[in-house]
Amino acid sequence: MDQDIFEWILLLTRWLHITVAVTWIGTSIFFMWLDRTLKVNASSTRDGHVGELWMVHGGGFYHVEKLLMGPTKVPEHLHWFKWESYWTWMSGFALIVLIFYTGDGTYLLDASVSQISYWQGVSIGLFSIVGSWFFYDFLWERKLTKTTPIVGHALTMLWFIGMDYFLCHTLSGRAAYIHIGGMLGTWMTANVFMRIIPRQLKMVEASRKGEPVNQDWGKNAKNRSTHNTYFTLPVIFIMLSNHFPGTYGHEYNWCILLAMSAAGAAIREFFVVRMNNPSRAKKFLALGILIIATLMFYSRGKSAPSVEVHQHLEPAIVVEKKEAKEAPAATTAAPTTTATTTLKGTISFLGTPPLGKKLNLPSGCSENAKGNVYSNEVLVKNGKLKNVLIRITKGLEGKTYSDIPANTIELDQRGCLYSPRVIAVRVGQKVDFINSDPVFHNIRSVTTANKSFNLPMPKQDQRITMTFDKPEIFMQSKCSIHPWMGAQIAVLDHPFFSVSNDFGEYKIENIPAGTYTLEVWHEVFGVQTKEFTVINGTPLNLDFQFSAK
Repeated sequence: MDQDIFEWILLLTRWLHITVAVTWIGTSIFFMWLDRTLKVNASSTRDGHVGELWMVHGGGFYHVEKLLMGPTKVPEHLHWFKWESYWTWMSGFALIVLIFYTGDGTYLLDASVSQISYWQGVSIGLFSIVGSWFFYDFLWERKLTKTTPIVGHALTMLWFIGMDYFLCHTLSGRAAYIHIGGMLGTWMTANVFMRIIPRQLKMVEASRKGEPVNQDWGKNAKNRSTHNTYFTLPVIFIMLSNHFPGTYGHEYNWCILLAMSAAGAAIREFFVVRMNNPSRAKKFLALGILIIATLMFYSRGKSAPSVEVHQHLEPAIVVEKKEAKEAPAATTAAPTTTATTTLKGTISFLGTPPLGKKLNLPSGCSENAKGNVYSNEVLVKNGKLKNVLIRITKGLEGKTYSDIPANTIELDQRGCLYSPRVIAVRVGQKVDFINSDPVFHNIRSVTTANKSFNLPMPKQDQRITMTFDKPEIFMQSKCSIHPWMGAQIAVLDHPFFSVSNDFGEYKIENIPAGTYTLEVWHEVFGVQTKEFTVINGTPLNLDFQFSAK
C-alpha cells in the first residue's frame, strides 16, 4: 500500500477512536457524577424513586430522576448507552493492528528488550488484549469477590502489575504501553457488552412483563460500571503517553506506567466520593498528587552527561558525499620517543549476507529513504563488511592517554535509521547526535557505565552534543518512538581502535613497540582475536573474515 494512503488511514482511524472515546468516557464520568449528585425527593410519589436533580445548560432547565426497574413501567422510548463503547474498542483495536501488527512488527518489537519473533509478539499482544478478559471476568463472577470485593481488587492489581512488567520486558516500550491500554479497554468494553447491557436487558424485559426484577443484576452491572470509571484516567494517560517517549522509553517504563495508573485511580476516587465522603476524597487526591510528584523526581534517573542542545540551527548545508579511499584512522596518540607502526587490514565477508528485517517506515522518512528499506545490522559491499569495531584489548596495561581528540564524531538519524550503525570515540570526546529527518525522534541510552540520557529531538537538522566520561563497550543509543533504530557506541580510554568503512578497511596508527591482542567485533557475527607484535616500526597488515552463521 502507498505509504501516504496508509498514513491517512492511520490518521482517520485515530480521529474516529479519539472522538468515540471522548464520547464514551464523557458519558461514563457524567453518569458517575449524576449518581452521587442525585437527591432524594421526600415528596415524590413515583414508585422506585431513588433521587432527582435539576440542572441548567444551554438556556434551559433539565430535570433528571432516577427510578428503579421493576416498580417503574418501562418507558416507550429508551436510550441505551453502548455504541460509544463498542466503537471505541473497534477503532482502538484497528489502530493496534495497523501500527503494531503490520510491517513484520516494525513498531511491535525491540531487539534491545527481547529476542522474540514477530508471531510470538503478536500472540503475546493478542493475549494481553483478549485473553486477559477471561481472567478478569472469571475473577469478578466468583461469589468470593462479590461478597469480599477487596480480594478481587487485590488479584486484579496483581494481574495488572504482572502484565505491565511482562509486556515492558517483552515488546517495545511503546507497544507495551498501548497493549496495556488495550487490555484495560477490553475489560471496559466487555463489561458493557458481556455484563452490563445483557443484565440490564433482563431487568427491562422482566419489568416489561410485570415480573419481579432481580436487583442483584443491577448491582452487578453498577459494579462493572464503577470498575470502568477507575480505568478511565489510566487509559487516557496511556493514550497521551504515545507522544512522550520519556515515559514508555524510560529504562523503568513499567514502574512509570504502574505509578501513573495508581495516581489516576486515586484521583478518580477523589471525584467519585468527594461529595459523600470529603475526608476520604482529600486523602486520595493527596495520594495521587504525591505519587506523581515522587515519580517526576525519581524518573529523571541519573543526571545527564555533558550536553549541548542546538535548537536554533542554520539551514542545513548539503555536501556531496564521496566514498572514502582509506579507512578511518584511529585517533593519534601523543608523540612517542620510540618508533611506532601503522596497522591496516580488511574485514571480508564470505557467502551471502543476511538481509535485515524489512521496515515499515513512516512517510516522513521517505525524504531520506527510497524504495524498500531494511534494518542495517549487516552492511556488506563487494564482500567487505562495514561497522566492525577493531581495537587493541591487551598490551596497553598500565598506560594512560590524556590527549582527547578535538574532532567531533557525528551520529545521524537519517531515513529513520542511525548512520553509522557503529561509532567509536574516546572518553571525553564530543559526539554530535543529529536528526536529519522531518519527524520526531528521541535519543535514549542503554548504558551501564555512563550517565543515562533520554532527550527529544523534534526538529529536523537539530543537533545535541554529548561527551562520555567512562569507557564502555558498548553503550547503545535508541529511538523509543521507532524501536528498530539503534546504534552502538564504543567509548574507549586509549586511541588504538578503528571502525571498518564501506570497503571493510581499517587503520590504526602510532602503535608503539610491543605485543598486543587485537579484537574485531561485529554485533551479529561476534568476535575474533589475533595477537601481533610491533618491532622497529614495521608496518603490519591483519585481515579478518566473517561468514554467515
